[in-house]
Amino acid sequence: MYGLFRLVQMVAADRFRMQVKGLEKLPAQGSYIISSNHQSYLDPILMAAFLPWPVFRDLFSVGTSEIFGSGLMRRVARWLRVIVVDPDANLVPAMRAGAFGLRHGRILILYPEGERSIDGTPRTFKKGAAILSLHLQVPIVPVAIEGFYEVWPRGKRFQKVAPLKVRFGDPIYPPPEATTSEASYEKLTAELKSRVVTMWEGLRARAPEETSPAAPDKPV
Repeated sequence: MYGLFRLVQMVAADRFRMQVKGLEKLPAQGSYIISSNHQSYLDPILMAAFLPWPVFRDLFSVGTSEIFGSGLMRRVARWLRVIVVDPDANLVPAMRAGAFGLRHGRILILYPEGERSIDGTPRTFKKGAAILSLHLQVPIVPVAIEGFYEVWPRGKRFQKVAPLKVRFGDPIYPPPEATTSEASYEKLTAELKSRVVTMWEGLRARAPEETSPAAPDKPV
């Protein structure tokens, strides 16, 4: 499976000129949450393809049966170790699934918007990542992506080949669990969104000609 994702990495680097920066900022050990803005179906597959083996082997995520319930997406769910939940259920099953994996040393990919952006811009961030981070005392790694919406926008078919960019930021470490409150969830969520949006704006500001063919920051 890892070999297949390495093939995806080569295709993304060649065809999409995918540029990934900041991999060295991922924690060297322990559980944590990777939280990115969400632009297309391609986001988790291409992001995972550039992660080093020690991270890739411990990845998991939570998704809805509405997206991962059948066909190719069900297969993708198995590849990415997606725990599929009912979209009509409340958030409790998804939160429990995320907490279970984190307690067992796994690394959770969680999209705080809860859905793909309707226009490519970051939308409202929900507090799920903050709740898990505070109660389980695990850091959140903010990630910004750009270009994915132009390639495969929400509600449409695959559009075109275009440059893709990903930035990993410094981990956000939660305050002590004893300080947990609704206000602390909101504060941590706001900080996460601020970091992601700032990096995303930086990606958008860079002219296409400034980017170079993708390569991970270090051998993986």
